[in-house]
Amino acid sequence: MASGEANLTLSERLESAITKLGFWYRITIIFVIVGLVSLSGIISASQIYFHQEIGQHGHIEEIYLADEDVTLLAFIPYSEEIFPADGIVTLYMTQIWLMVGNGIVIGLLSFLFLWVTYRGHSHRKEFESIERQFIRQSYLVNFETSIPEGETRVEKILNQSSLVFPALKELQRGEYANSMRVRKDVSVGSEQVDAVVSTKKGDFIVKFYDKQVTFDDLSSLCSALAKGRSRVFRVLCIAKDFDDDLQSNKLVDLMDSIPKYFKLDLIFEEEQGYSMLWID
Repeated sequence: MASGEANLTLSERLESAITKLGFWYRITIIFVIVGLVSLSGIISASQIYFHQEIGQHGHIEEIYLADEDVTLLAFIPYSEEIFPADGIVTLYMTQIWLMVGNGIVIGLLSFLFLWVTYRGHSHRKEFESIERQFIRQSYLVNFETSIPEGETRVEKILNQSSLVFPALKELQRGEYANSMRVRKDVSVGSEQVDAVVSTKKGDFIVKFYDKQVTFDDLSSLCSALAKGRSRVFRVLCIAKDFDDDLQSNKLVDLMDSIPKYFKLDLIFEEEQGYSMLWID
């Protein structure tokens, strides 16, 4: 393993594996497309060459033999200086075999394209499934068993989140060591969120509520974010209390009914840390 990857957490390695898989998948598709375009050019060039050679000495016509009910291809010369018959046959057969060979190669490239597409999607889904499971377990371990560090509510929740999400952890490495590009108190439509962190996967958004959170509050927030921001990675809603419906067996149906393209997590804010109500 490269020395750079040796210092990464397991979640970051999974993130890196998914990224690399997508990269090589795109490279393979590019090679297949270039191969198909090249073969198409070779076929076109061979046909042009064949017709140019034939056109210098005559032309080919179809002749129908009614007695035998057969259609033949005949070479009609322009002059008495006839182009050698074996030359015509050689040119014609070369073109035929070239087209057959190219057809086989095109078939193999098409099979490679379909195979890579299928396997690429399959492996990517598998990696993403593992990553989701890891994030869920990491969420529970880091949020519910450790005391958050930081001076403010925003600092504490972001420090805890960086232990879970590779996209946030990455911002604390290298030139951004121990700091993140955080925009605070950002207005999005009719809603105001406490923090927005721009990551390579999209915006990581934090919203604190100083009241009991209801389903309507969540719906309003998601609607504003969906309309106001095009790239949201994840949204954390933190409150000291959520209403009875959100703490009942209705929670799954309620969360699934909210139209959104991003992940939404519900977190209890407690005296010494956090506990999870919903992990999307």
